[in-house]
Formats: sequence, C-alpha cells, structure tokens
Amino acid sequence: MVESIRQADPAGNIDDNSYSSELIEVCRVNSKIDILHILQEIMQKNTLVTLYFDQSNRFILTSILSINDQTNKLVIDTGSDTELNQVALESEHLLFITSQDKIKIEFVCNQISMFHFDGRNVFQVNLPESLIRMQRRNYYRITTSIIKPLKCIIPIHTEAGSFKAEITLVDLSCGGIGVIDHHPVINFEPGMIYHNCRINLPGFGDIIAGIEVKSTYEITLRNGQVCKRAGCQFIDLPTEMETIIQRYVTKHEQVKLTP
Repeated sequence: MVESIRQADPAGNIDDNSYSSELIEVCRVNSKIDILHILQEIMQKNTLVTLYFDQSNRFILTSILSINDQTNKLVIDTGSDTELNQVALESEHLLFITSQDKIKIEFVCNQISMFHFDGRNVFQVNLPESLIRMQRRNYYRITTSIIKPLKCIIPIHTEAGSFKAEITLVDLSCGGIGVIDHHPVINFEPGMIYHNCRINLPGFGDIIAGIEVKSTYEITLRNGQVCKRAGCQFIDLPTEMETIIQRYVTKHEQVKLTP
C-alpha cells in the first residue's frame, strides 16, 4: 500500500529533515535506461501510485498501464473520483510517489492529457526526466561482495599492546554494518563499543566511526564453519561520511538495476 501522506514539496523535493539535499541528489536517477527499468518494474507488479497535483495535498491513486520509450510517454489510470480527475487534468505540476520493495520512488511529470487505451479513457503524461529512489535509513542495507569483501579495521588496545583487527563485512547501511566475527581477540557481544573503526569503500573513500554491537547470532558458512554474525550500529557517524555511504550504496544499487 502506498503512503497517502504527502512527503514532498511542490518542487518535487522530499520534505524530510532526516535527508540532506545532497543525499537526495545522490539518490536521483537520471539515466533513461534506469528510469525505464524502475517504472517497468512498478508497472509489472501493478503497484499503486499516489498522484499529487495542483501543488496541493489533493491526490488520486493510480497505476502505470503502459510505457512507450519511443514517444517518452507514460499511460496511467484515472482515479475513482471524477471531479479530482478533472482537476488533475487541468494541472501543470504532477508529483508521483510510490514504493517498491520498501524503497520510496518519487518523480515529477507534466503535459497530462486524456488518452484512449484498452477501450477506455485514461491519462497520458511525459516520461519523467529523473526520479528519486530513496530508501529509508532503517532499510537502506546492501549485501557486500563475497569475492571482494569490505573490511572493517578496528583498533584494539590491551595490556599486551595495541594492534588493528580486520573484520569482514556482510552488509552495510547508513545505520551500521553486519560483520562476521571470527577474530580471536575481539569480543562481539551486545553493548560492546569500538571507536575509530575504519572501512574503506573502494572508489569513494574511508569511513571512520565508532560502532556498537547491537545483536549477535550463529551462522554456518558454506564451508561448514560455524561462526558468529554481529549487527553493529554506527555511533555519531559524521554527515560527510554518511553521504559517502549513501553514494556507495546508491551506486551499488544502480549497477544491480542495469540490465
């Protein structure tokens, strides 16, 4: 079910203080191929879309019926309210918001008109020039590569001296990391805190932040080895490093979207 509470301003920007304008732009998809791929998935799954119009909180629920990449047109269904359909038809600004696999999709279209499709009258709009693919922080998590795994370097200080422990990441988000705990010294128990941990994101830079272990459970690897998986939360992650993670995750997701 789509959200029925408007979360964007008339310019098509997400009205959420938890996201900086830079993060929003990082999540903006400009490639026509990627835009078509996302919209086609929404259409194939018959996902409901909320259409806001007239730069107000008025909206109708619709769905994507057809996509023509040659004419750059979207065919969308009309709403159930005849009066609102007419208001939408007279509007110049059309804001579409939906969600797909817990990811918020938002885009702006123009040039709405009536269109005869499959034996009935529906709406037709121009294909959006860009869209925002914004996953909420508590969901924005990717599984890291097995072939080239990301590593978290954790400084350890003991009576015998100081050293750096290397831990393998299994997932990453703006909120934290999942790691495989098979290090003989580090104690990954809930409540444990490690400061100044370093994660290198190839091509994007280093993340340096504290982590707190929030949960642990045992898993069995493909080779039969039993080890502990720990979920860790970032502590006081600087905004600029959160942006780096967002860029990395978004790029990772866009690569997955490429046919």
